[in-house]
Amino acid sequence: MGIDGERYISGDNMKSLLKFEADWCGPCQQLKPIVKQHISDHPDVVLDTVNVDDPQRADLVVEHGVRAIPTLVLLEDGEVKARHQSTLPAPQLDVFVSQ
Repeated sequence: MGIDGERYISGDNMKSLLKFEADWCGPCQQLKPIVKQHISDHPDVVLDTVNVDDPQRADLVVEHGVRAIPTLVLLEDGEVKARHQSTLPAPQLDVFVSQ
């Protein structure tokens, strides 16, 4: 379940993980189960999966300067805290989300 653009930038100490992907992207599909598993271990983080081919989400793609997929952007209180392009092994994803 995704979140809307308004919600991900609000909230006290709220963390959001934006996962930019596409259905045709092999590495994106490899990352999908890893993110799903590890995000459940972080109830303080809201996941928003952004399909870069969805014209309704193009504003987020442009806003975050996504030029390659998969791209992960970790936000805290609406501010970019970290970003990563490409896949991540499960242990590194856990460290990334815990920042």
